[in-house]
Amino acid sequence: MMKKTGTFLALFCIVITTWAGHTQIERKKDTLRPYSVRIVDRKGKPIEGLVVSVTGLKESFLTDKEGLVAIEGISDADSIMVFLPHIGEAYIPCKGTDSIQIAVRSKKRFRVQDRKEMVSLHESRSNTISDVPELLRKRPARDLAELLQGQIPGLFISLGPDGMTANIRGINSINSGTEPLIVIDGMAYDSFAVVNSFLDVNNIQSIQVQKDGGLYGVRGANGVIIITTIGAQKNPLSY
Repeated sequence: MMKKTGTFLALFCIVITTWAGHTQIERKKDTLRPYSVRIVDRKGKPIEGLVVSVTGLKESFLTDKEGLVAIEGISDADSIMVFLPHIGEAYIPCKGTDSIQIAVRSKKRFRVQDRKEMVSLHESRSNTISDVPELLRKRPARDLAELLQGQIPGLFISLGPDGMTANIRGINSINSGTEPLIVIDGMAYDSFAVVNSFLDVNNIQSIQVQKDGGLYGVRGANGVIIITTIGAQKNPLSY
């Protein structure tokens, strides 16, 4: 197989190196192939814990300590989606490749060298509490449910039969329950009640609510609550 390389230079700047794969057109079992994604920072150091999703698949993945994700069943019709905390989402077409390396840098727009396709950065449509410690000083809260109550437009917290529940107005998915996905420092949870039972609000730095959770596949159909803890904030990703 011949190898070809393309480089994505971004305002972000994401530099992406791709290797050629097979020519696929549709998502058929006999045309699907394995795919690998590796994400590094501007110094080449692997980035662990970034969320990687694929259009057409119902699950999301987290990069390991080597910055790697291995995915089965990719077609040329798919795109890789990478969520970059506090910045947005990057969408990279899979067509003609079977692996991709992404170097995350510091700006915001993509240019694809030697190709006509453009890759764009999509800012997250969200509401954010950027400084939870400051909010707690003004308005003490015992748990996450109490902290979020009335703080973010469209987010409703209520008591259900299994504990506290969260719902984002304007979302109703037939593919899952009614609650948003909760992501804490890259780890995903499906139950708000479970998160509410163990998460110490005094360890939260910021909270971001996304009505559009498409990056997380079917699990994000009801939106996403993204929580960054103080420990994670002290060790930010080096783009």
